[in-house]
Amino acid sequence: MKMPLKIRDDVPTEIKISAEDIHEGRDVDADELQFAPREYIELVVGVIAGHAMGEAFILRDEVYAHWATDAPTTEDRFMVLRTIEEELMHAREGWRMVRQVEDLLEFVDIVPYDHRSKQSGLEGFQHDVNEWAEHAALCALTDRVGVFQQEEQLDSSYLPYAESIRTAFFPIEKGHAARGRLWLRRLCETDDGRVQAQRAIDIWWPRALDMFGKSTSTRQHRYCYFRLKKRLNQERREAYIETVGAELVEMGLVVPDPLVGRSFL
Repeated sequence: MKMPLKIRDDVPTEIKISAEDIHEGRDVDADELQFAPREYIELVVGVIAGHAMGEAFILRDEVYAHWATDAPTTEDRFMVLRTIEEELMHAREGWRMVRQVEDLLEFVDIVPYDHRSKQSGLEGFQHDVNEWAEHAALCALTDRVGVFQQEEQLDSSYLPYAESIRTAFFPIEKGHAARGRLWLRRLCETDDGRVQAQRAIDIWWPRALDMFGKSTSTRQHRYCYFRLKKRLNQERREAYIETVGAELVEMGLVVPDPLVGRSFL
């Protein structure tokens, strides 16, 4: 995701908190970020701006928002509305963290943005979702990716982000994934519904796996070094395949080949 902001060139370069300090356990607060290595600042800003920008995909009518009126039942519609509300809360929380360090940044407005631009969000969310089974799979699989990623950020070295993960993001993200699993289970109660669910899983499984990032990424090692993440992309992806794959099998679904349909490995 290309961010519409960057670290200002004239940010003071006085380093009071070294990379080694952070690696060895030194946590960093918002008012201290300017004294951390520039590489660390860039990684932190990328993470929090990703929430401020990426969560707003929920407003894309073609992907998500139309299910607030098109979902099968009144209960489903209210669950969709609740998710939209919560995702926008996540976007506001990301924006709040960006504003905490705005003196370090040059940026244009993060939202609204060009919904159709490949730079406006994750590739998986550039596809229209017109089938209810696809919506269920999207929530069950992609929100579960968020759960896997956020679980290891609960004690992130950047203190404002760790606090937001614990209080604003992680508990809610688990609920979003649970709604998706509920919808999938209901579909799988009938033969026709199971066929629809399987077709949707086949579409969204590779997109979900891609969300963990490239296995060959060099930056992933720096995230781990600075304690912004704990595991490499492929390690998290393999854990996801094992856990979520077992849940799909329990529903009577077939786990797709993890190498088929991927945009990158």
